[in-house]
Amino acid sequence: MRKWDLSNWKSIINTMRTKQRLGLNPRSYPLSIKAEQRLKWMYIIYNETNNDVTKAANKIGVSRQWLSTIKNNFEQHNKDPRSLEPRSRAPIHTDNKDRIAKDIVKIICKIRDKHPTYGKLKIQTILRRDYQIIIGTSTVNRYLHHKHLINPKISAIITKAFQDKKDKEENKDILKNVKYRSPLKLNDYKPGAKVEKDMKIVPRLQREHKTKEDYWFQHTFTDTFTRMRALELTKDYESKTVADILEPALKRINRKTVTINTDGGPENHGEFDKRLKELGIIHFESRSGTPTDDPRVERSHKTDDFEFYDQGNMYLRFEDQKKALQRWEWEYNNYRPHQALDNLTPVEFRQLYERDPNAAYRIVEKWRTYLNTNRLRLKKSRQLKRKEQVDELMRFVDAKLQTNTVQNTLKLPRYMCQWC
Repeated sequence: MRKWDLSNWKSIINTMRTKQRLGLNPRSYPLSIKAEQRLKWMYIIYNETNNDVTKAANKIGVSRQWLSTIKNNFEQHNKDPRSLEPRSRAPIHTDNKDRIAKDIVKIICKIRDKHPTYGKLKIQTILRRDYQIIIGTSTVNRYLHHKHLINPKISAIITKAFQDKKDKEENKDILKNVKYRSPLKLNDYKPGAKVEKDMKIVPRLQREHKTKEDYWFQHTFTDTFTRMRALELTKDYESKTVADILEPALKRINRKTVTINTDGGPENHGEFDKRLKELGIIHFESRSGTPTDDPRVERSHKTDDFEFYDQGNMYLRFEDQKKALQRWEWEYNNYRPHQALDNLTPVEFRQLYERDPNAAYRIVEKWRTYLNTNRLRLKKSRQLKRKEQVDELMRFVDAKLQTNTVQNTLKLPRYMCQWC
């Protein structure tokens, strides 16, 4: 069997490329990959097939008509290799092209002027319903842009929302800027698996409470498994201020923290978010106006009101208030029994978990069962009461609608006055 000398073939190819560059592109114009390929075709036509387009087309593997068109264009431009660049297929002039009638454009502008909040879908529906005009939403949107009838602020919000949705679908790294809500299983998983963080506004004594200088700000960090808390008091809620108290607060409740859940307040972005990334902590964010996304820290603030602030622990000086809050933190973690922890303190519960994790999980499951039982009981009682009220309301409505007299003596029961 004959063995091919690959080094010899490489030499032949390099020689051909040199001749092609020197003969057909003597000025060394920078060409695209597509133009370089077509320049090789011209070399084959002129040097290997003796200017026979048919033989060159068969050798290259393209149609004769296509190769002949490229060759003629090349020669019409005095064999300028730049003429081999592929041309764009996009239309050259589109600004004055009438895609739809001008009357329809006027109707679109009229609807938008009358209803500035209507989007392309609503405008398309009105055109079809009221004017029997059927056009696509993209066409409506195109002319809204052309007539400068797009609100830049709303358009930017929609664009950002779409991009966030796209990032959530494509990004696998949850440490990106896209905010997620934490899964429920993290709440009762392990110490340090999830920490809830929230801010409580503390009104200062002898102040009018009209500006932010009339308040102090309590930042609460709560471990969702052990219920241990770290409390920090600041004079403002700038993200840099909160970032500075982050690390010492987390060290007081856990040896290591993996995730943290906050609301969307400004103090939880910027420098605070940057510090979390430096520490390698995953940042989850609750939904707006949804305290049930971080229930443990929200409920602990109610305890602060009842058992700390309402008991006279309010001071004029910032240093005194901060010291009192530190004492309350120690009492909450080391002395106060917690019903959710089977009347253990958070420190005792963490020690129990370190000795016997199964015993700690049994307490967690016992409390979860208690909550579910009470939740179902309350739900059932509310449903029964609501059903009775709705049935009586429906009888009242039926009687009211069937009565032809202007004045009637039908009245709702006294306990249903909320329907009046």
